[in-house]
Amino acid sequence: MRHLLSVLCLLLAGMLSVGGLAGYQLDQLLRSEEPVRQIAGSLPQEEDFAEAVTDIIMEDLTGRLPDQLQWAVPGAADELLAPVVSSAFNNERTLDAWDEVLQETRTSYTAQLEDIFAEGTSGEVRELDIELDLSPVSDAMTQPLREGLGDALSWIPGVDPESFDIIAPEITVDIQAATDSTADPYSWATVAAASQYWLFSAGGAAALALLGLLIGHGRGRWFAVATGGLVAASLGLWIALTAGSPEFQHPAGVPEAAGTILDHIQVQYTQWAQPAWWIFSVVSGVVGLAAMIAGLLTPSRRR
Repeated sequence: MRHLLSVLCLLLAGMLSVGGLAGYQLDQLLRSEEPVRQIAGSLPQEEDFAEAVTDIIMEDLTGRLPDQLQWAVPGAADELLAPVVSSAFNNERTLDAWDEVLQETRTSYTAQLEDIFAEGTSGEVRELDIELDLSPVSDAMTQPLREGLGDALSWIPGVDPESFDIIAPEITVDIQAATDSTADPYSWATVAAASQYWLFSAGGAAALALLGLLIGHGRGRWFAVATGGLVAASLGLWIALTAGSPEFQHPAGVPEAAGTILDHIQVQYTQWAQPAWWIFSVVSGVVGLAAMIAGLLTPSRRR
């Protein structure tokens, strides 16, 4: 009976340790600034993303300039925006604006999931969509252009320099966080809410591991440790190859900017999340194999 209890305790300890690490990573993503900054902070320097945002701005610009300047748009838009595009995504002003967008999106999405958990859900998977407001980036990107136009064309009768603020369009990109049409928003929200208690999972894992070691004895103790360690290693490896390295699908009709964001985040998220699971799996596997060898070498007790 003691052997069975020892195995159960150490098996649960291995599973809770996996839950603790998973909860820690998710809690960091939702409630800390640095992980999101590390994963997506360099996105404005991606050429595809810069071009996609620029296309949106130019398209909006064509229809929003003051009537007095509409004659200049067809031939001058590219010329006016070219120098801005070449440097807009590589200056501190735009990078600061992008960080503002990231942190605002992170806090908004966390609140969105917490609302679903507290108030329930309609079951519509689109409740999990992420709304990315790129307006601060648009404002920072077009600031030199707006200031230049204001200085150069403010002499034209009827043209108010402040009217050039419309060149900075409000850009919102919807990102489908769940491409699986069967995803349950409430399950996502429950996991997100539970992640903030990851420390309890880690503490429970430590307590159960200690209890399992105290209950077990002889070869049985070592085999119990081996069971818990190898189960934890297997689960960690599985998460490293699935949730730790997701493959985002581009839904039909997804905007180019959203597609670029998904591709970038897929690569950067894997580089951020996966190493911890490799280390966890290796350590757990080594502990499990060492315990198994120790169990085999430990003499059996004869009654």
